[in-house]
Amino acid sequence: MKKPFFKFDFKTRHAGISALTSISVLAAVIIVNILAGQLDLKADLTPKKLFSLTDETKTMLENLKTDVQIIALFEPGQEPDSIMETVNEYARISDKVTIRIIDPDRDPALVAKYSEEDKPVSKGSFIVSSGNFFRVITAMDMYEVSYTQQGQPQVMGQKVEQQITSAIAYASSGRTPKIYEIIGHRETTLASSGYAQMLNQANYKLEELSLTLSEIPEDAALLTLIGPRSDLSSAEAEKINSYLNSGGRLITALDLTKEPMTNIYALLKHWDIEVRQGLVLETRANRLIAEFGDNPFVFAPYLSDFDAVAPLNEAKTNPIFQGSLGFKRTEAQQRQLEYFPLLSSSDDSRLRTDLTSDTAGNPEVIPGDERGPIDVAIAVQQRNMDSYKPEGAAIVALGSASTLKGLGAMGQIKANADMVMNLVNWSVNDDSTVNVPSKSLFRLPLRIDTLRGLIYAVITIIIIPLLCLGAGLFIYFRRRNK
Repeated sequence: MKKPFFKFDFKTRHAGISALTSISVLAAVIIVNILAGQLDLKADLTPKKLFSLTDETKTMLENLKTDVQIIALFEPGQEPDSIMETVNEYARISDKVTIRIIDPDRDPALVAKYSEEDKPVSKGSFIVSSGNFFRVITAMDMYEVSYTQQGQPQVMGQKVEQQITSAIAYASSGRTPKIYEIIGHRETTLASSGYAQMLNQANYKLEELSLTLSEIPEDAALLTLIGPRSDLSSAEAEKINSYLNSGGRLITALDLTKEPMTNIYALLKHWDIEVRQGLVLETRANRLIAEFGDNPFVFAPYLSDFDAVAPLNEAKTNPIFQGSLGFKRTEAQQRQLEYFPLLSSSDDSRLRTDLTSDTAGNPEVIPGDERGPIDVAIAVQQRNMDSYKPEGAAIVALGSASTLKGLGAMGQIKANADMVMNLVNWSVNDDSTVNVPSKSLFRLPLRIDTLRGLIYAVITIIIIPLLCLGAGLFIYFRRRNK
């Protein structure tokens, strides 16, 4: 009886190897899927990291000392995945955070507990609570909405992290630091410049303060003096100075004015800040703004690496200043005060001190110009000379108050708004306030001219298919000849 004979020629061996490879790859895919399911591995591949939490939120969650509950008012299974992906990250990062999904129609008592007479809680809302403190976030609060010229709403950004983080910061602390905006000198307050909602979302409370009618309240976490058109009285300046001497905080933004600002400038000089007379003129081309015809008085200053503006550096966003004054440290300097440039013009810039002649707007060098760089935003921090730690007064000065409100048709500049919020947070330095910017959903359309469209069409419709066909024919004839 003949023994069976198996001949392993090339084709048989090749088929066996292909089968083994396919089985191995399939087994590996199955194992990886099982492990990924067990470990709950996920990656946020969205360009703006819509479903990831920022470092500011993670730091807050790591320092959380009280239990926080996030209640989503939805019928179970009907909650929006786009929002819950981000919300679930809070519970994943901190064991102090728990998430519940409750149908408000089945638990009206819960809804009544968190409802107010003028603000009923509706389905689709989120409730963030801790102890006796809570905040209700409506469905519309989760999105940044703008309106077209026809009045149609348009979703421009997502504010899930901004709203939830702010609510946790408030509920876990119960504090809302007060910002008092000085009035009585034709100021353009932050509230009137469109910052009220942003500050409220960051857990601040805004109030106006007339220094001629009252003293500075003891609960003032921060004073602001934005764009005054007339000078402080000596009595008002002394009140602010006394407040700073007791460890107060001040943010001021100035514009060039016809009226002298003797008392305001003297107050700042007392804290080692000298206001430079003139406007900053930028001549470096890559710092100018095309929308303004490369006007040298409208420019994007350079950011320093100081903590207060570090988030802007990380986000690679540039504030825009228009008609900015300059600052420098006084020659007589106090050891307990540290001076920090925040934003500065380029080395090619100049301070234009002659603003009355016909050549005032000429970008060329004229007599009286002072060479750059020029500081257009600065901070001064008082330190304890024994420990050398920040302790006491903190002052922020900006050289362009008008820019904070917006620039013509461009409206409010997002980078400027983020800058203001970061500077407020740095000045107040309170754990109950966290500023997380909204995440843009806006996408610029891809614009392709006719020539490029034709080139891309030839590549995708003709060249790539021909290459694939050629590669297939080459493999076919090579295997056939073996």
